[in-house]
Amino acid sequence: MRVLFTTLAANAHLYNLVPMAWALRAAGHDVRVAAQPDLTDAIVQAGLTAVPVGKALDLAELSRQAQRRPAETTVFGSQFDITETRPEVLTLDYVQGVFTTWCSIGLERLAGEAVLDDVVAFARSWRPDLVIWDALTYMGPIAARASGAAHARMLFGLDHWARMRERFRSLAGPGDSDPMAEWLTGKLARFGCDFDEELVLGQRTIDPLPSWMRFPTNTDYLTVRHVPYNGASVVPQWLSESPTRARVCVTLGVSRRDLWGSDRFSVNDLFEAVADLDIEVIATLTAQQCAAASKVPDNVRLFDFVPLDALLPSCAAVVHHGGAGTTGNAVVHGVPQLVIPGNMWDKAGLAQLLADQGAALVMEHEQITASALRAQLLRLIEEPSFTADADKLRTQMREAPSPQDIVPALERLARS
Repeated sequence: MRVLFTTLAANAHLYNLVPMAWALRAAGHDVRVAAQPDLTDAIVQAGLTAVPVGKALDLAELSRQAQRRPAETTVFGSQFDITETRPEVLTLDYVQGVFTTWCSIGLERLAGEAVLDDVVAFARSWRPDLVIWDALTYMGPIAARASGAAHARMLFGLDHWARMRERFRSLAGPGDSDPMAEWLTGKLARFGCDFDEELVLGQRTIDPLPSWMRFPTNTDYLTVRHVPYNGASVVPQWLSESPTRARVCVTLGVSRRDLWGSDRFSVNDLFEAVADLDIEVIATLTAQQCAAASKVPDNVRLFDFVPLDALLPSCAAVVHHGGAGTTGNAVVHGVPQLVIPGNMWDKAGLAQLLADQGAALVMEHEQITASALRAQLLRLIEEPSFTADADKLRTQMREAPSPQDIVPALERLARS
């Protein structure tokens, strides 16, 4: 079987797909990964075959441009928020606004005509049996339809897209505008294909998050265990030695650091919060972030990068920004989490769900002071309920099917 993966050119999105791609490759299937050329090196470093399509995306530059634009011209910060859940707000006009904003600004920038032309040309030449597409790369289902392949969507976080789509379909009448259908219809027409609802959410949806994090939708989910992949990395020698005191990891995550270049809290507040605690802090910070610190306490060790999958098993707690990849790593290893969520997609929602399970504490960045950080961190370390509840989530995660376990279901989908 030939399997084509599609993803936008962001390491965090690729890393989410890699274990599934490995599982299919190990089962004997031919696997290719299509993305803009700025992701080619990362795909190759993951041991996979890259198919560069279109021009470089340069998400870091797009994020800088977004921060300089008014909120109404961006998908994050727009008056039409895809993470909105209040029924009284989710009118037909509002939901139409969400899809108009995302299709005209977000999806259009992530997969322009050059990308679509290249990925469809490759798919029609290579003839994949199955396309697995990152949930923000609609070049995937378009290429699948154009080449006659089956296709499955793979989530990278909470499924706001399915929740919002169901809300739209429950409100819209026959004559109401459907921005999502209109956008996809225009893209498909270029390749002689027609739109149907299957293209919006895929024939199946692969979900690496626990079932208790799902919205109650009618989506056909295929549950898979989150398997951490942190990119090409080397485990440092010092990790082979057990820590002599409680170890705390501080990380901003791949996307926050690489793309947005800004922090949710002050490094100086963090260092002041932990300076006199009997703990060891492993902080993964850039040189720019370190330069902003007035003083680094003796109990803080600074590193540009440490693979979380290797580091977290030795940690009593982790402080992070709320990204799905970091969250998944922490759940897999049963580590209590202090989350200071950003405002992108699902971070606040993920953080609150973890807190509801008793495995995390959540702080808004407006609340951050050295004393507040200290108090919350001490709670995570000293109150045993957080470790116990985090361990329950780890056990649940381990009971979920592995990527290898769901390969037969994907093989059946390709044959259907």
